[in-house]
Amino acid sequence: MPSVQRVKWAKFRVLMVSIAAVVILSVLLYLLTGGSVFTEKAFLYLYLPDATGLSQASPVRVNGITVGKVASVNLSGSPDPKRVVRATLSVDRGTLAAIPPDSYAQLSFDDPVGNKYVDITSRGVGGRQPNTEVIYKEQTDFMKSLDLEQFEQQLREMDAVLRDIEAGNGRVGQFVRGTQMYNDLRRRIGQIERDVRAAASTSSQVGEALYTDRVYRQITAPLIQLDQSLAALESGQGAGIYLRDSGQYDQFRAAFAGLGASIAAFRNDPMMQSDAMYRSWTGGVLSMIRSVDQISSNPMFSSSQQYESLNGFAREMRDNIRDFREDPAKFLRLKLF
Repeated sequence: MPSVQRVKWAKFRVLMVSIAAVVILSVLLYLLTGGSVFTEKAFLYLYLPDATGLSQASPVRVNGITVGKVASVNLSGSPDPKRVVRATLSVDRGTLAAIPPDSYAQLSFDDPVGNKYVDITSRGVGGRQPNTEVIYKEQTDFMKSLDLEQFEQQLREMDAVLRDIEAGNGRVGQFVRGTQMYNDLRRRIGQIERDVRAAASTSSQVGEALYTDRVYRQITAPLIQLDQSLAALESGQGAGIYLRDSGQYDQFRAAFAGLGASIAAFRNDPMMQSDAMYRSWTGGVLSMIRSVDQISSNPMFSSSQQYESLNGFAREMRDNIRDFREDPAKFLRLKLF
């Protein structure tokens, strides 16, 4: 007989396995239903003249996105031929905002077998209340909108075009049935091939550029020269001495430092710090100005007579000096009384 402890352990294991099975089943149910099991639902109503191809569990889509399914399809009991069938739509309550009151629904084919789904086109603004009707708009029948006479005329025109092509008429017919366009195309392709071969020949400029290194040398020569110049600068040659040796930089720095010290000394000079020297220089300049004014006020400078007298005396002296240079003996004669 098993002990009480083993019986309790067996019951515990059975309980844990049951709980795990329930959890796994819930997860599978949630994944299979897309997580809509616990989503709050809302019901909408759609009145149809015919429910062919529509059944319970048919998808309900808004602008191509599935938001629910058809809960039931029943007769409405209305005498209106456009409201014979009532389809109850079960949609997520959160999607009611995407179905404004002006939205309308149509029945579209879901697969080639003929199964249909409710296709709601969102239009307008505002939210929708649950348990309201969605406007039904009948899908346009392609065969009703097709003009058979026009379609027949188009088929006849297409048949005439095909007959012309088959007979070799027109450019397309000549291309399909004849050989002239084919020969022209071959001739042009051959000309292009000859041009390419001539261009690739080493005797032409293009061939020389392709098969010789002349263009390569022209491109690489400036690059090599630039590389050599950079190498010379890096090694300290020519102007590179300023990059390798700091002597020039130190001299410039010392010169600028001396200039800064001279400017600082000049700034600290007593002449620049006090007004005594400035007043002394100003007094000297004013005294000089007064002296010049006194000289200019002298009658000798204010009258032209003194100027003319002096000018005549200077001319007479100039004439005497010239005569003395020409004949000095004339001025050395002694006259006895």
